[in-house]
Amino acid sequence: MMAAPRRRSERRPIIFLVAAILLSLHVIWQTWLVLAAPYPAHYDYDEGVYAETAAAAAAGHRLYASVFLSQPPLLIGMLARAFGAFGESLASARGVVAGCSLLWLAGIAAIAARGAHSRAALWAIAIAGSAPAFVAASHAVQMEGPSEAFAAAAVALGAVTGTGRAMRGTAGSIETLRWGTAGVAAGLAIMTKFTAATCLVPLAVAAVAAGPVGLGRLTARAVALAAGGVLAAGAAMVWTGSPPAEMWRQTVAFHGAVARVNAVDPGRTVSLLLAFAAANWFLAALGLAGFVYTALTWRGSAPARRGVAAWLAADLAALFLWRPVWPHHFVILVTPLAVAGSAAVEARLRGTPRVRSAVAGILLIAWLAALATAAAVSGPSASAPLRAAARQTARSVPAGAWVLSDDPMVPFLAGRDVPPALCDTSEMRMRAGWLTAGALTAALAEPRVRGVALWRGTFRESFPQFVDEALREFPRRWTADGGRLILTR
Repeated sequence: MMAAPRRRSERRPIIFLVAAILLSLHVIWQTWLVLAAPYPAHYDYDEGVYAETAAAAAAGHRLYASVFLSQPPLLIGMLARAFGAFGESLASARGVVAGCSLLWLAGIAAIAARGAHSRAALWAIAIAGSAPAFVAASHAVQMEGPSEAFAAAAVALGAVTGTGRAMRGTAGSIETLRWGTAGVAAGLAIMTKFTAATCLVPLAVAAVAAGPVGLGRLTARAVALAAGGVLAAGAAMVWTGSPPAEMWRQTVAFHGAVARVNAVDPGRTVSLLLAFAAANWFLAALGLAGFVYTALTWRGSAPARRGVAAWLAADLAALFLWRPVWPHHFVILVTPLAVAGSAAVEARLRGTPRVRSAVAGILLIAWLAALATAAAVSGPSASAPLRAAARQTARSVPAGAWVLSDDPMVPFLAGRDVPPALCDTSEMRMRAGWLTAGALTAALAEPRVRGVALWRGTFRESFPQFVDEALREFPRRWTADGGRLILTR
């Protein structure tokens, strides 16, 4: 009777060892990706925005006061501290995100182990690590990766706490402390990206499933969770020096204005969702199988698996409500899909678990081999025009001067700052009326502005008169492919 549990416990050191090896390989892989492309051929516009915003914060400019920021402040604060310690570079910024990705994988593994056999942790790590969306989000300077890392940690803590019978006395105090810790992680996730609030759905499932649900115990869990979240949010605002009222205006009111100029477009969301599924087919296929299996065996499923299924549904609902939705937003699906996929592999359907595991393993090995081969052949590509533009900007704009740009990545790679209020010159900010041609023209008169980078073309499309003014005020021109210009006085 006791032999099977003993064998399972004896296998756990092996499982932990393999998990440590997988995590180490992930760190090596991400380190290479970060260092191999200092002038990336492909990057998201937000990366330049957040890097320059963090540089402004590191220089002493206050977020939401002199620095415009449309997102919660935690990642920017982390980047600013990293810049102070390691210097302002794309490698430093991406290194912070890569460090967060290690927590992300650990959280995914812990949730998977709680929802199935301990071996499911290995499957979850491998399934997530094989997804191109996860690989990119694990170093791209965007909010989604770090916010999902904290969210996964929060749900992992809730899944561990949300098992067994209700506890009293010292054990009950420890349980309350754990729920408070889960709340802290959830608060950090939300203070990185508001879409991470969907992690509250699986936490709610875990709270209800944590032993007998009396109103008093359920209230205590909810209070501990909320208190931890409020404590984390308050600490993040104090740490980053963020004024609450202005932070609310620039994050919530701004996105409300953006939503008003972008109609709900389910067709676009479906198209992007299908593109995500095609690019991450192994993750999507196994995740969907796990979701269906959990739905069919709902009553007999572990609370952690039910919570993950609810999490996936909440993420999908958020994506269909969010507007405009961009491809990088779909990264929030990685965690629930990876955990659900591990449950699909470990599902104890009669007579087939070993065959199913073998087939899944063969497919995974083949997929990872294809990824490794492609990486070895091509590697991260660098952009020669971007490198040349950064060097030209560094030569022609004095150190300490500002560069006004429609793509902040160019001045950031050149080691030059932008006007703090104009770190974000996105098309959405223009369309929502939160950035005007008058504000840009006024910036041209600022003595510290010594250069203008016309790189993405959004200034030309939205404010052609401003571009004409910039061409008159900054007559020296350096031209790159596609009519891109670096203007200096």
